[in-house]
Amino acid sequence: MHNFPVPYPDELIYSLVARSGIRSAITSSKQLLNQVFDDRKVIATLDLPSHLSAISSLLVNTGKFDIQRLIYEHTMFPIYAPFVSECTRVQAMASMESGSNGSVHLMLGAVASIVKTPGNFRSCSLCVTEQKQKYGESYWSRLWYLPAFPYCPKHGILNQSKITYHDNRHTFHLCDQIMCNLQLNNDNKDKEIQHYLAQKSQELLLLPCQKSPTKYQWSKFYNHLAHDFGCGKGTKQIAHEMIAERVTSIIMIPELIVDFSMDTNWLRTIFRQHRKAFSYLQHLAVWSAFIPDMTVSEIIKEVKTKAILSVAVTKSFQPEPKPESQLIKEKRMKWRNLISTTPIKDARSLSGGGALYAWLYRNDREWLLAFNRQHHAKSVPRKEKVNWSARDRLLTKQLLKIIGRLDTIIEGPRRSKHYLLKQLKHSNTISKKLFLLPILSSALNRYHESVFEFQARRLVMTVIARKQAGLGANRWQLMRYASLSEERIQPIVVKLLDWVVTGSNIK
Repeated sequence: MHNFPVPYPDELIYSLVARSGIRSAITSSKQLLNQVFDDRKVIATLDLPSHLSAISSLLVNTGKFDIQRLIYEHTMFPIYAPFVSECTRVQAMASMESGSNGSVHLMLGAVASIVKTPGNFRSCSLCVTEQKQKYGESYWSRLWYLPAFPYCPKHGILNQSKITYHDNRHTFHLCDQIMCNLQLNNDNKDKEIQHYLAQKSQELLLLPCQKSPTKYQWSKFYNHLAHDFGCGKGTKQIAHEMIAERVTSIIMIPELIVDFSMDTNWLRTIFRQHRKAFSYLQHLAVWSAFIPDMTVSEIIKEVKTKAILSVAVTKSFQPEPKPESQLIKEKRMKWRNLISTTPIKDARSLSGGGALYAWLYRNDREWLLAFNRQHHAKSVPRKEKVNWSARDRLLTKQLLKIIGRLDTIIEGPRRSKHYLLKQLKHSNTISKKLFLLPILSSALNRYHESVFEFQARRLVMTVIARKQAGLGANRWQLMRYASLSEERIQPIVVKLLDWVVTGSNIK
C-alpha cells in the first residue's frame, strides 16, 4: 500500500488505519482492509488490535516501528502488561502480531474485569486543536481510551459520543468524522483524584517493554505494603478494615465502589494471594492511598525485588549501618521533629508530611521503619473531650454529600445503613457511637435503601440497559438479568415488573 502514514505520538493503530484510507482515497471499508491487511475479515479494534505484522511491514522503510514498539506505543497494551504473568504477556503480544480472534482481551482479563473498556468514541477538544496546529490533522489518542476513565491527563474531562466503534465491525472512523459532546463534572475533589489517576495512567502507558512481575511478587508487594503502613495483624494477617478506611476515604470512583458485605470484594482480594490479574485502575486506587508520591516505574521496580522473604521485620532487627548523605540527614531530622509533637499516622496527613514519609520510604526505608517502631508504643497525649453534638452535625453533612453522589449512580450494591456508614471515615467507631449521634442516626433511617427500593433499582437498570441496546424482554428475562428470584421479590416489585411487561412499550 502506498502513502501509508507514520503514526503520531500516542496515536492508536485504529486511527492510523483510518488515516491511511483518506491518504489513499479509499471509501470502502472492505477495500481498506484488503489494502492494509490483505484480509477483508479483520475487525476494527480500537484498544488491543491484532494483525500488527501487516502494519509493521508497511512501516518497514522507517526502520522504527517493529511489532514491539507498535504494541507499547500505539495500543492500550501497557496498562495490562505489568499485571499479568510473563507467559500471558508474551502470548498476548504474539496474538496481536498475528490474528487473535478476540483472544487478547480474554488473556489480559479485559472481558472479566469490573473496569470495563469504553465502547463509545472519546476525544479532548483542546488536544484536537493542538494536533491540528502541529500536524494539520487530528487523530485518536490512546490517552483518551483508558477503561472506565474518561479523563485527559493534560486537559481534564473528555468529550464523548453516543456512537460506538462497535456499530460497524469493519469500519475505521476518522477523528474528525465523530462528534463528541462535553461531559460536565463540577466536583473539585473528584477533579483532583482524576488528575492524579490520569497522570499515573500516562506513566503506565509510557512504560518500556519489560518482563512482568509474577503474581507471587504482587502478593508479597501488597502484603509488605500493608505491614509497612501499620495495616497488619501480627506477621502475616492483614487488617482489611484499616485498608478500607484509608482507600475509600481518599478515592471514590463508581467503578471501584467496594461492597463491604462481601468477603471477596476487590479491595480485600488485592491484599491476599493473587490468583488473577487486577485492573490498572484498582492498582492505582491503592497506590494513591499508600504511596502517592512514588512513580509507576519505581513501584514496578520495587515489586520485582520481592522474593521469598518473611513479611514482617522482627523486633530485634537492626538495619545495617550505611553512609549518611547530607540530604538523608536533613530528611531524618525533619521526620524526627515532626514525630516529636505529632503521632505517626497524623504526621503523614499534614502538609509536607506525606511527601517526606514517601521520600524516606523510597530512599531510607530501613531507618524509617526501625525509627517508627520505636515510637508506635509511645503514649499519645489524651485529646480533649469530644464534642459529640458538633461531630453529629459534621458527620451528617458528610453522609448527605455521599448520598448525593450515590444518587447520580444507578449501579452498585444496596445502600443499606451498614453500607452508608462504611462510606464514612472511621466507620467502625461511628457505628459503636450512634447513640450519641441522633441526627446521623435519623439520616441513616431516612435515606437508607430498603430491599424494595434496591430490587426496583435493579429492575430499572435492567430495563434501561435492554432499551438502550434495542432489546425487548419478557418476564423471566427481566427477572434473570435483574437477579431477582420468585422467593425473595417484594410484592410491590412484582406489580412494577408486571406493568413493565404488559403495560409499557418495552415488548
